[in-house]
Amino acid sequence: MSVIELGSGPGFVMEKVMQAFPNGRVTGLEIDPLLVDYSRNYLTQKHSDRFEIVAGSIMETGLPSDSYDFAITRLVLEHLPDPVGAVREVARLLKPGGRAVFIDNDFEMHIMTTPHVPELRELYDAYCAARYAEGGNPKIGRELPTVLKQGGLGKIDFEVIGAHSELLGYEMFLKSEGVGIPVQLVRDGYLSSKALGKLSVAWRNMLNTEGHSILRQLYMAVGEKSV
Repeated sequence: MSVIELGSGPGFVMEKVMQAFPNGRVTGLEIDPLLVDYSRNYLTQKHSDRFEIVAGSIMETGLPSDSYDFAITRLVLEHLPDPVGAVREVARLLKPGGRAVFIDNDFEMHIMTTPHVPELRELYDAYCAARYAEGGNPKIGRELPTVLKQGGLGKIDFEVIGAHSELLGYEMFLKSEGVGIPVQLVRDGYLSSKALGKLSVAWRNMLNTEGHSILRQLYMAVGEKSV
C-alpha cells in the first residue's frame, strides 16, 4: 500500500501510518524546510527504508499522477487561498479508486468547555481574522464535502470527530491549546493583551472547577478518485 501525507510536519502521523501498515510505504510532502529536516531525522531512526520526505507545496507537488492508494491531508486546507486547487492536486496523485481523507478545523465550533469560558469567543474571532487576512478559511470544516466535490473526488463521506477530556485525559488538550498562538495574535494586533489576560484567568478557573471538561471537534471528509 502506498500512502502520501500532504503537510506531513514532524512526521508523527507518518509514523502512525507505518505502524498500522507494516508492509506499506509512506511519502510525506512538507513545505517547511525545518520540518523536512526534522522529520527525515526522526523517521530514519525507526523506519529507514519505508518512507520518503519530499520538499514541496500541496498546490504543485511535482509528483507523478496515479501513484498513491491513499492520501492524508490534516489541518492544511484552512491555511490555503485555493483549497479546491489543493484537492485537485491530491486527486491527481491518487490511483484510480484511491481515497483521500481531509481533516480540518471550524473555529466557530472549536473548543467547548464545562463550565463555559465565554472569553474563548474573542480568541477565536481574533484567530479567524488573522487567518482570513492571510487568505485562509478557519471555518472550512463545514465546507469540506463541497470542497472535495469541486476538487473532483466522489463517494464523499463526512464526519465530525469529537475528543472529550473525560475519556482521553487533559494532557492532549493542554498541549494543543498552548499560549503560542494567542501571544502571536497579541503581537500581530488581532487580540488585546487585556483580553488574553482575562482569558487566561477564566481558563485557569475552569480547570480548577470540580467536574470540568473540555470538548474539541475536528471535521473529516473522505473522497474517492473515479476508476
